[in-house]
Amino acid sequence: MTTGKVTGVTANLITVEVDGPVSQNEIAYVKMGEERLMSEVIRITGKTAYIQCFESTRGIRSGLPVEFTGGMLEVELGPGLLSKNYDGLQNDLDKKEGLFLKRGEYTSPLDEEKRYEFTALASPGDSIKPGHWIGEVKENWVNHKIMAPFTLNGEW
Repeated sequence: MTTGKVTGVTANLITVEVDGPVSQNEIAYVKMGEERLMSEVIRITGKTAYIQCFESTRGIRSGLPVEFTGGMLEVELGPGLLSKNYDGLQNDLDKKEGLFLKRGEYTSPLDEEKRYEFTALASPGDSIKPGHWIGEVKENWVNHKIMAPFTLNGEW
């Protein structure tokens, strides 16, 4: 995992000296004690990465550690998604206290305790390839089709 150190801050743009490879649009976390502030790499020049922080940069100073995840910004998909209100980072706004989420706080986008009934569309012995529908889950009035993952190698 690539790490780095903050070398400068201008508003929500943070300059980081990195110790390894980073990619455009990679997610990074600036560590401020217990807080981890999510950011995205928007420019790379040599050993310098410019990251855009998604929240207040108040208190960030030179020398703070930065961790790069190796992954890009992603959203989680699943049943319950249509019944929620989210911000741009898929934080569940119904779980916030007050008007805003606390800095460095992220919520799970889906209710992991709620159970949905799965109806199989594929039968044992069927040839399943990436992208094939294998079942569906009903959320409110919508039947969500469940597909075999695109990372599936060959048939299953």
